[in-house]
Amino acid sequence: MGGDIISLMLSDRIASDNVLDAAYSWLCEKRSHYHFNGDVWQVRRWWHEKKPLLQQQLRDGSFQFRELRLIRGEERQIEWWSSLDALVLKAMSIVLTEHLKPILSERCFHLAGSGGMKAAVREVAANLEENQFVFRTDVKGYYASINHHILMEIVGLYVQDEAVLALLWGYLRHYVSDGGKFIDITQGISLGCPLSPLMGALFLKPLDDRLAPRLGGAGGGLGCFYARFMDDWVILAPTRWKLRKAIKAVNEVMAELRVEKSGKVWESLPAPPLRTVRDCFQSHGSSLISSF
Repeated sequence: MGGDIISLMLSDRIASDNVLDAAYSWLCEKRSHYHFNGDVWQVRRWWHEKKPLLQQQLRDGSFQFRELRLIRGEERQIEWWSSLDALVLKAMSIVLTEHLKPILSERCFHLAGSGGMKAAVREVAANLEENQFVFRTDVKGYYASINHHILMEIVGLYVQDEAVLALLWGYLRHYVSDGGKFIDITQGISLGCPLSPLMGALFLKPLDDRLAPRLGGAGGGLGCFYARFMDDWVILAPTRWKLRKAIKAVNEVMAELRVEKSGKVWESLPAPPLRTVRDCFQSHGSSLISSF
């Protein structure tokens, strides 16, 4: 009963002064380098008027995300959110991170407060000596391959606030403007968005849940080691049989989530050197930090 009450209060918490002010400060810092014609300066100039209107829209469910702009660079392209939309997404991230943190696995190291890549590498290093068999992989095109309906089914297990669910659907099912052509996004989540790391962590929660009892640690299971950084994960096992059992569980979850493992798969004996294990996490380390 208490969990339901907390969930019903999520939209009010997103619209609260403390959360919106924190999101506003984040926006000002992240976009302080923007061109003087950028919309962030309009938000900053009229924030005292925009804030109460935004709070009303968030509380009555009338807030709508605008279309995104596709910005192409030499090496990558990003979907750019308007400043007010980015502020709302940050506010959602603040509230939902606090709400969902108790149910997210401690083996997921990319979320704030989990120790990050350094903590993941330290734990892998501490367990290498006792586990000679290694399996490492990631999800092929992870952000782009996330199924919206599967993600929202997972979200719905822990969030019952209809206003927040509507906001999440707006975040997922958005339009992208590409030179006058509008693209309807029906799969995948946005890069460079403050909410996406949390949604990315939640989408692979079934993997964490399946491997936790199977791998065990203290109290049973297969007695293997497991660590995940977004969609990169490493399993260390003392025997080939135990590693095979863990890989079977991974394949079952991937099928349920309708995603594929990438071609970068390690299955080795003996265990790889620490530098190589560190590199496998670093492949995603810099791109997971929201900068927009």
